[in-house]
Amino acid sequence: MNPLSLMRQFIKGLTTETAPPQVAAGVALGFLIGLLPKATLTVQLLLVLVMALRVNFPIALLVIALTAPLNPLLDKLTDPLGYALLSAPALAPLWTSFYNMPVMPWTGFNNTVLLGGLVFGLVMFAPVYFAARSGARVYNERYKDKVLNSKLVKGLKGSWLFDWYFKEGV
Repeated sequence: MNPLSLMRQFIKGLTTETAPPQVAAGVALGFLIGLLPKATLTVQLLLVLVMALRVNFPIALLVIALTAPLNPLLDKLTDPLGYALLSAPALAPLWTSFYNMPVMPWTGFNNTVLLGGLVFGLVMFAPVYFAARSGARVYNERYKDKVLNSKLVKGLKGSWLFDWYFKEGV
């Protein structure tokens, strides 16, 4: 896939699946994925989930990109949380059974930052979802038409470059 085709897909994604629940789900899942170390099976499975569900995928990618740089700051919260869970004596049999399962070690569950980030992300999922849904609703009601009817957007839509860009095959 060439870069123009990839950009076209991204722009089309920004204009589809824009109902507030779909945008909010993209924001919440993007926030959850953004909290986690990226080189694990857990993140890959969550990305597959984002692609499989009817959520705004470009918004999810944007939120991942915005959340990931905050990880060093959030690690001060997620690392102790993950350590507390992994070192809890009551949970030791659970972690042992997970570790002895065939694929589970690849998920990185035994990483304190990943486990703490996953728990923190799941706890924050509902508040992030409802805040993003409210924000998307306000945007759709107040600003969407203004943005789509702005001189900049109309100028871009009226340019030959825009026509050429979106009429090329995907």
